[in-house]
Amino acid sequence: MGNLRGPAVLALAVCLTPMGAAAQLSPSEAGFVSSALDARYGVMLEPPSSESLLRDHAHGVVDEVRRQLSQNGALSADVLSEAQHLQRERYSLLEPKDRELLDAALSLRLGGFSVAGPGVSATLPAAAPVPPAALAPPDFATFLQGVRADAAKDAVPQAVLDDALTGLTEDPKVLADENSQPEHTITFEQYLSEVVSDKRVAQGKSEVSQYSATLAKVSAAYNVPAASIVAIWGMESNYGPNQGEMQVVRSLATLAYAGKRPSYFRGELIAALHILAKEHMSAKDLKGSWAGALGQPQFMPSTYLKLAVDFDGDGRADIWNSVADVTASIANYFANAGWDKSEGWGTEVTLPAGFDQSSASLSVVKSVADWQAAGVKPLAGGALPAGALSASIIRPSGPGGRAFLVLSNFRVVMRYNNSTYYATAGGLLADRIKAQ
Repeated sequence: MGNLRGPAVLALAVCLTPMGAAAQLSPSEAGFVSSALDARYGVMLEPPSSESLLRDHAHGVVDEVRRQLSQNGALSADVLSEAQHLQRERYSLLEPKDRELLDAALSLRLGGFSVAGPGVSATLPAAAPVPPAALAPPDFATFLQGVRADAAKDAVPQAVLDDALTGLTEDPKVLADENSQPEHTITFEQYLSEVVSDKRVAQGKSEVSQYSATLAKVSAAYNVPAASIVAIWGMESNYGPNQGEMQVVRSLATLAYAGKRPSYFRGELIAALHILAKEHMSAKDLKGSWAGALGQPQFMPSTYLKLAVDFDGDGRADIWNSVADVTASIANYFANAGWDKSEGWGTEVTLPAGFDQSSASLSVVKSVADWQAAGVKPLAGGALPAGALSASIIRPSGPGGRAFLVLSNFRVVMRYNNSTYYATAGGLLADRIKAQ
């Protein structure tokens, strides 16, 4: 998440206020928040809520408590500390069965030792063992019963639930994929060579030409440039073919049951069930990525329900097959995220000698005129945007690497994928697609 990670984590540090006092993040929670905010599942309408993140972390701690007690009958020091933090600060986020387990696990420390004082001695009785029922995690069938109940309360038709959930099994490949997501191990230049390749630029130009009438209408309707829409389309699914072939309901159910973000994915699972009802689809036909991202724009199900567009007027927001619906849905996302048609995304620049590297951050915002006065210049052949616009300087590959002056629309692209690599590549790809 780069320059935004610190403020985002700090903002969560006071997100819950049990007993009227701000609950600070534990080191484990801070690490979980950072990794969750960096995670790339699919396009989300909103970043994960603080409660969702902390609920998911609490779920993971309880699972580790259960595992250690089952295997060793005791807790390691770090897990014991996390359990105490949960009991003190996050108790309200736990399910009743998880509270029972946590209370029983922590009570194990209090029994079986003696207390002596002047003329008085006492021995506390040994704590009762943790009930076997509390140690047993709910099985997948029980989990699905709970999903059925929640979805039915949310007005998902019974026929859809029967079709999607009857006989459903976990998909171990999904958990393997979740646990093998790579860290950022390639350089910015390597990333650009893959994402903004000559082949992708050429195909982008071809798509703009082939669908010029549709793109003109979409661009006019949402005030987003056609080249920017097509660039995202190319980056997400290579203009269509790379949509994923996994059964979305099964993937989401697996992640909601046994993944790292069960609270988040349970919500996406119920959203996917609503899609089946809305689109009159069978669960076997709803395909996507391992994380449940859908169609050519790679929308998560909740984002699809809110922002997918039926632009061709056939009664269905078909982000799988309809170019009109795909491009309009991407444009609608940008419009809702605050795209400003009067601005571009940014431009590559050169920095003056002695430039303060700490100023190369999205958290540092100045007018273009101020940056220009400080010695920031457009790359040869380029031009700086209007001087009154607000802008930041970024160096995606770090000190000494290429520098870019980026405007508010850059942050809109980061709402689509929270990565400076991605947003910069999207801007550069759009510029090359647009160029004659």
